[in-house]
Amino acid sequence: MQELIARIVTKTGLQPERAEKAVGIMLSLVKTQGNQQKVGELFARLPGADELARKHGGDGSRGGGLLGMLGGGLMGGPLAAITKLQAAGLNMDQIKQLGSETLTYAKEVAGEDLVKQVASSIPGLGGYV
Repeated sequence: MQELIARIVTKTGLQPERAEKAVGIMLSLVKTQGNQQKVGELFARLPGADELARKHGGDGSRGGGLLGMLGGGLMGGPLAAITKLQAAGLNMDQIKQLGSETLTYAKEVAGEDLVKQVASSIPGLGGYV
């Protein structure tokens, strides 16, 4: 995960701690919203992904509050993650760069087919791969 975080720092100009948090939020979205079998396969190929998702995930995915009441789907998934990323200090350009670089890295490490299968299982993300 350190290689991915370093790439995010380079692309976005974020400080390493903020980049780590952003990657963790993104991975938490994948973990909570994606097909669990495929996510397990993906995370097995991305050492440290599960730990980062747990460390920086939590509220906003399928938890409590208004977003939790809206359930999974687009409102509780990608939009909740965008809200968390903005609260962590990222602007929309940085969020797009984060998503793009994370997908590129995952494809390089885990393979394009698996990444597509995971992304297509998450409402609102399938069109980005």
